[in-house]
Amino acid sequence: MRLLIFLTLFCLGFKPVFAQNTIAEKMNWLAKAKSTSNFFVHFDKNVYTNNEIAYFTGYLIREGATKVSNHQIMSVCLIRDLDSAIIVQDKFVMGKGLSFGSITLPDSILTGNYHFIAYTDQLINGLPSAIFNQAITIKTNIDPAFKASLKVLDGTKENSQNHQVLLAVTTKDNRFLPKPTQITYRFGNLSKKTKTDPSGQLLISLPEQSNLTDPNLYVKLKNDRDSSYLNLTLPLKQNKATVKFYPEGGNLVSGLSSNVGWEVKDQQKMPVAVKAFLYENNEVIDTVETSSYGIGKFPLLPKRESTYSIELIHSGLKDSIYYLPKAIEKGFVLNLKSAIVKDTLSLSIKSTGTRNLNFLLHNFQKVFSSIPFDMETNKRMIKIPLDEVPKGLVTLTVLDSLNRPLAERIFFAHYDNREKILTSTDKQTYNQREKVNLKLKLSLDTVSLVSIACIQDNRLETKKINDIESFTYLTSELNALPIVLKGTPYKDVNYLEQVLLVKGWRKYTWQDLQAVTANDTIAKKDSLQMLGLITKSKKQIVKPVAIGAFGDNKIRLINTSDKGNFNFNVDDFILEQGKRSFLFINDKNKFDYKIQINDQFLTMDEKLSKSLIFENPALPSTIVNNAELVLKGNEKAIRLKEVVIKSRKDSGISYRGASGYNACGDYVCRYNILNCRNHPGDPDNTQPVAGRSYMTNGISTVYQECRVGLGADENILKFNGIHQPKEFYFSDYKDPQEPAFFSTIYWNYGMVLSNKKETELSFYTSDITGKFKIIIQGVTNRGVVYSENFFEVKAK
Repeated sequence: MRLLIFLTLFCLGFKPVFAQNTIAEKMNWLAKAKSTSNFFVHFDKNVYTNNEIAYFTGYLIREGATKVSNHQIMSVCLIRDLDSAIIVQDKFVMGKGLSFGSITLPDSILTGNYHFIAYTDQLINGLPSAIFNQAITIKTNIDPAFKASLKVLDGTKENSQNHQVLLAVTTKDNRFLPKPTQITYRFGNLSKKTKTDPSGQLLISLPEQSNLTDPNLYVKLKNDRDSSYLNLTLPLKQNKATVKFYPEGGNLVSGLSSNVGWEVKDQQKMPVAVKAFLYENNEVIDTVETSSYGIGKFPLLPKRESTYSIELIHSGLKDSIYYLPKAIEKGFVLNLKSAIVKDTLSLSIKSTGTRNLNFLLHNFQKVFSSIPFDMETNKRMIKIPLDEVPKGLVTLTVLDSLNRPLAERIFFAHYDNREKILTSTDKQTYNQREKVNLKLKLSLDTVSLVSIACIQDNRLETKKINDIESFTYLTSELNALPIVLKGTPYKDVNYLEQVLLVKGWRKYTWQDLQAVTANDTIAKKDSLQMLGLITKSKKQIVKPVAIGAFGDNKIRLINTSDKGNFNFNVDDFILEQGKRSFLFINDKNKFDYKIQINDQFLTMDEKLSKSLIFENPALPSTIVNNAELVLKGNEKAIRLKEVVIKSRKDSGISYRGASGYNACGDYVCRYNILNCRNHPGDPDNTQPVAGRSYMTNGISTVYQECRVGLGADENILKFNGIHQPKEFYFSDYKDPQEPAFFSTIYWNYGMVLSNKKETELSFYTSDITGKFKIIIQGVTNRGVVYSENFFEVKAK
């Protein structure tokens, strides 16, 4: 069949040849000049709370200018959107394009919007060659210290130039606060500091601003040591729309019918579903509309000397008439039967004069096929086999005899939305603390390496969801895509058809291709490192010194260079994540030495936090009450109020240890579990006592003494080094006294799936009821895979 199609094309005038040297060479230059690795990180969810653990797996899907084997460290940091503050940072070992890890969020973290930034140690021109960001929301399991709310006053007049917003602050039991609350607010280009009146209220008057791209009022409240954040989307009196037209192929040509894609957004860049009249000169010829994604399509046969325009039918939008681009006299139009194709691209082409054409299939980095074609008639139906084209987004560019682009269209080649991972649970509904049996099997004739998360469904905000298929084939190439409200972008064919009609390549353009030169391919390659230096009496040493590290159950020793240099990326200095790590000098005159650490990742974190601009999904978030970001009562354990008790030291049999955690970071919860992940930061935690037995992963373990800060070890230096992943804590929750409010009830990484046999897993539900979601995603030697499943947890 494939041969028959090829012969048919040949008879119609196709003569496949090698790609033109100049275009192929320029695309090679462009690929090197804009070389980036395709890097994806699977986070278990995107809504977290204070004291919670974020689990993640990094996948280097496609290498760029740097080989996969050169990427040895993955750095992950959490940045607060409001002020770009870095909240927490850690580094993890990376090998063969894979990295696994977890980060515990601080107990003191404020609620709001954040981003995880993950990148590897390899640099191109001073920036990471592989970088990924994940938007998250932070909620809290602690009731706020005070109540705060925002409200737009109903009395705001339609013709008023100001918004009137009332801010009210009270105690938790709705009483007046003893003193005014400090307020900082921002709206557009207006920023102000003030405070509430004695009754805890503040009337904020905000003037209407033109061309406002962010309609949110942002408010920070501070009362004594407690802070809170609110934001409110303010209604605009008249919203200004942005309307863009995308004739399929690029141009309207007089006398040639074609499809016209169009896109409507408001001035906050949100898609608008709207109906409109299509005018030819001053006469209505059709009624057209956009979908919920703000995208539509209509056919048009433009006439010479005619003017075409759209009038929006929408009371909330002003400047409602928009003009289509003027049709050219002679040109070329094309129409794809579908932009989502498997193995053959079907299209029709029409021309008003141009005869000698060249069809170019490419992705602006590589030419896959260059086909000369002679237009013997003004209209032709064509089928192009895609044997030499890889899976993913591809551009068809039609060139004239001088290699000038006449028309262009993007499409998805070798599309396949079959379920590649077959998943099933033994039941659809479970009780609290009941065992779940999960079966997985790959439907492809290969093997895959995946990470698996089972999380509470409401811990995934739709607008912040990332999946490896959509990211690899769409998001990493086409930025600022509309939000898919159900399912994933990759598996929604109707969504893809709409998006590919109006979205061109963002990373690459034909203008980029024309402008690129061989000099643009010259890049400076480097790598980030974590280095150490030992000096003696503030001077450079002249012979190696033994330096030790500990943080688990053994001490590791290495020797520095003659000048005192050493690198932290060595096996002996890599510990399990979550352990506090310490350095010490193993020398009899150790107090004469000084340890200095140069962590280049911390410098890069600061640089990225100030320079990265996050593409906010086109759905606004509004927090008008600071209780909105507090977990519901059935999703959290009762948190006891912290009480400070002073007493004499007790070392008797009933002594549990001093409160809090010790210098090694270890603690014991009220249920005698060492470093219990259910109670980090709990005021009832105590320090472990040397020689006592505590439960760890269901096993009783005798605790060894923490030596930090004892006697001769006072010169020990704490450091945050490079880590191996910390294993997920599995529990069957047999102790009925111990609360189990976990939103992530299963996490695993580096699991191998095949089509030869089923993989069986089991885990337990927690005390949280409601809908839970299982997400499996990872890589194969043919691409990426993604699958999901759901089940319900009901109360006993």
